[in-house]
Amino acid sequence: MIDDVESVLAGINSELAGLHAQSKFLNEVIDRLHAENERLRNAEAQRGLQPALRELVKLADDWRSRRAALEADGEADLVRLCDEIVEDVTLVLERQGVDEFHAETGAEFDRHEQRSIGTCPADAPDLDGRIAAVRRPGYRVETKVVRFAEVVVFKFTPPPAS
Repeated sequence: MIDDVESVLAGINSELAGLHAQSKFLNEVIDRLHAENERLRNAEAQRGLQPALRELVKLADDWRSRRAALEADGEADLVRLCDEIVEDVTLVLERQGVDEFHAETGAEFDRHEQRSIGTCPADAPDLDGRIAAVRRPGYRVETKVVRFAEVVVFKFTPPPAS
């Protein structure tokens, strides 16, 4: 009788071990599916936000352009208002994970973050390929550039040999 009880207990322990292993496997599958679902949901949310984020970047660009025109006209109060609007739009973009970055005049042109919208003649060969002027900032989400900084690049042309 004791042998029968021990045999039944051994069978129960064996079945419990099998159920425990199966439960662990199913929990791992559920965790993977949950992580994949979160990743897909986040990607879909970002895709849905993209048009709005592009419009916000354009809005900031438009107000920067207005600022430049008003500054030329000497409208200091309106220039400050434009700056505040650009700052507000930039903060909204930051809250959505979009960071603004700026190219530096005189720095080496980097095609991974900048787009050349023109060239400017350089009078020295060491200026060739360097940034002459910055027209617009760039924007990135994490490490991905969503809009390149727009720059004008120096181009050196050696004088003709005489």
